[in-house]
Amino acid sequence: MTFHPNYSNAQFVGTYTPIQESSDEKQIAYQYVPGPFMRIYAAAKQNPNNNYLLLIEEINRANVAAVFGDVFQLLDRNADGESEYKVAASEDIKKYLAKKGIYEDELSIPSNMYIWATMNTSDQSLFPIDSAFKRRWDWKYIPISEGKTKTGEK
Repeated sequence: MTFHPNYSNAQFVGTYTPIQESSDEKQIAYQYVPGPFMRIYAAAKQNPNNNYLLLIEEINRANVAAVFGDVFQLLDRNADGESEYKVAASEDIKKYLAKKGIYEDELSIPSNMYIWATMNTSDQSLFPIDSAFKRRWDWKYIPISEGKTKTGEK
């Protein structure tokens, strides 16, 4: 997924969205729709023997503190790779997870779930990332030329 300036917590974690409940175009209902974070989270919880990766491109194109919201707390990991802190799951998230066979009142990123992100540090139209958010990540600088030969071929 790629972040953009209008990307929100509702898109990232999940939100209610209108759906057409029947063939009658006048019948609209609202249904919780999980975002990429919650879909990967549920898959990782259901399959603890498999690894899951959530890859975010251009993380600094959005206001990451707002996009992550409470999930921000989960980024601190202990020595086992699990979230050090838990956050309360909303009723909507609890219902979604229960449909997946996961019964939790609090969220905690499991050790088999990874979040990687890219950012272009030279782009001028970016949101600043505060130090509290930055310290929760391992950083690796990869220059543009890495992986290319002198002729520009890979």
